[in-house]
Amino acid sequence: MAKKKHKIGEKYRIDLPESSEWSLEDLYIFPHTYEQCYTFVYCLDTDLPASDKEAIDSAFARYPWKGGYSYVNFYQILRTRIPLKSRPKLASMHKASPGWIELALNLDVAVEVAKSVALMSGSFVACAAAYKKAWTLLLSIRTEREKARNLQLQLRQSQIKAIRGTCEELAKCLGFKSLSELHKRTDNPEVSLKLLAAHYRRMRTLHEYSSKNKIDLPTDDV
Repeated sequence: MAKKKHKIGEKYRIDLPESSEWSLEDLYIFPHTYEQCYTFVYCLDTDLPASDKEAIDSAFARYPWKGGYSYVNFYQILRTRIPLKSRPKLASMHKASPGWIELALNLDVAVEVAKSVALMSGSFVACAAAYKKAWTLLLSIRTEREKARNLQLQLRQSQIKAIRGTCEELAKCLGFKSLSELHKRTDNPEVSLKLLAAHYRRMRTLHEYSSKNKIDLPTDDV
C-alpha cells in the first residue's frame, strides 16, 4: 500500500437521502457500527506511524485470545489505540429532506470504509457465501473440540489450509488489503478468520443501511 499523508480532522459528510426513514434505534446502531468499522480499518488496514503500529501490536500481544474473551471487546481496545485527533467526532447533523451526518475524522479511512461498502454491494452474494463458509468452518472446529473435551485442540494442516483460503475470500470481499500483516499479528489463522468474520458482520450492517437507502457513503475525499 502506497504511503500517503492522511487527512486528519477533515469533514466527511454521510448523506441521508430524501426518502430515508430513521428510528431512534438507528441513531444508536449506525454510529456505533460505523465507528467499529472505522476502527478496524484504521488500525488494521492503514499505513500508520511506527508509534501507532507499536501500540496496536501490543494490543494483539496482550489480548487473551484463548481465554474466552469476546472479540467485541477487542474493538474497544483497538479504539483506545487511535489518537484522539483521528477518532470520529460529530461535527454536525441535520435530519430533513435530505439530511446528513458530518464527522471530523481521518478522511482517508472514511473513504476506505465507503469503498468497502460499495464493494460488498457489488458482490453481496459472493460475500455472503464466503461468510457462510467461514461460519461453518469455525463451527465445525468448535464442535470437534467440544467432542474431544479439549478447547485448545490444535488445528490439523487441512483445517489451517481451509481457514487461510477462507480468510483470503473474506478479505477480497471486504477490500481488506493487509491480510498478511493480520496473520503476522495474530500468529493464528483461526483468530484472523474470527476477526475478519466479525468485521464482515459490521460491514454487512452498513451495507444494509446503504441498500435500504438510509445512507449514502461518498467514496471520494472531496
